[in-house]
Amino acid sequence: MTPPIWLPYESVGSERQSHVNGTTIELVRREVGKLLRVDSRGEFICSSCLKRIIGERSGTAYTKGQIERALEAVFKSPGALTRKYSFVCDRYGNTMACLGVPDVRF
Repeated sequence: MTPPIWLPYESVGSERQSHVNGTTIELVRREVGKLLRVDSRGEFICSSCLKRIIGERSGTAYTKGQIERALEAVFKSPGALTRKYSFVCDRYGNTMACLGVPDVRF
């Protein structure tokens, strides 16, 4: 079993610790990877759009806060995904941090 991860986040000007289960992070990471590799290959999607899409796909399995904190962890260590700190989202044109998998052409 993966130990819980504590991620800081700001809440109305103060910082507090919030509990995010490692399993939640891995499930969100897997869902983001599937979205970017299969459903939206070659696109870069911002954190706001990812939060909404993952929330719709997971239904009531996770709260909005759990998804937000898990996405924060994915953005901090994206693994095989590519993180762009300031990029135009391919979904709605927002300029903010985005994740994606570059389209490889041979």
